[in-house]
Amino acid sequence: MKLHKIETPIFKIDGGAYFGVVPKTIWGKKYPADDKNMCNASCRSLLVIDGDRVILFDTGIGEDYGDNRHASYFVDYSENLIVSLYKAGYSPEDITDVVLTHLHFDHCGGTAYINEDTNKSEAVFTNATHYISQTQWDNAINPNYREKSSYHKDKFEFLKESGKLVLIQENTNLTNNIELRLFNGHTAGLMLPVITSEKETLFYTGDLIPAMASIPLAWISAYDLFPLTAIDEKREILEEAVVNNWKFMFQHDFYNECCDLKKTDRGVRGFNSYKFDELF
Repeated sequence: MKLHKIETPIFKIDGGAYFGVVPKTIWGKKYPADDKNMCNASCRSLLVIDGDRVILFDTGIGEDYGDNRHASYFVDYSENLIVSLYKAGYSPEDITDVVLTHLHFDHCGGTAYINEDTNKSEAVFTNATHYISQTQWDNAINPNYREKSSYHKDKFEFLKESGKLVLIQENTNLTNNIELRLFNGHTAGLMLPVITSEKETLFYTGDLIPAMASIPLAWISAYDLFPLTAIDEKREILEEAVVNNWKFMFQHDFYNECCDLKKTDRGVRGFNSYKFDELF
């Protein structure tokens, strides 16, 4: 098994949205913000080669189409999904599986491109089967009022007719080494992998725990639809992870790519921070 960090365009997020009810006087010591209270946020994807499977977890914001839909997020497009894949030694045609943790625009935007001749969305990963949870798919196709601006249907709706969409209804094993787990605090049917390699067991934390600073239970994003559910889900995964010595990989943490955990009197906390390449 081989694992690669895949960087995609970074963006900025309001610190109050990032850390919810935690006061800036506290979170500001853990995660910097600029003079407009905006925090840098990565969109870090993960590539896993497991046997003959080449599996990509999330596709980031995607390309800049000049339509200003991301203007308020100050996206820096200097990081590029396809370029990052090539740096890892793979092309879009090599990808056999695309697992989308959920369908918010910053997680699935690189899944499609616009065909200039037809003006329709087409798959970037033409040979890949795409995996999304059934609950998240239903939620994205008929979104609630609060989430609807986060779903850009042109990035995923075309998959319905592609013959390459698999909807996951329960926790399942994608391979012998990759388990997909469902969560519902951030959004309905968030789907995150637990990956067991020869070196480490890695949890790709996605929007359940977007940054190392977000590990304490009360540090819940304002984007989480069901905060109490998110807290319970965090508690359960943190207890399992610390007992079994898992490593975490953070999708949105601009400063910390991975960490290990320790148990303290105040609960589970991040301990050592690592660059991804130090672990894999």
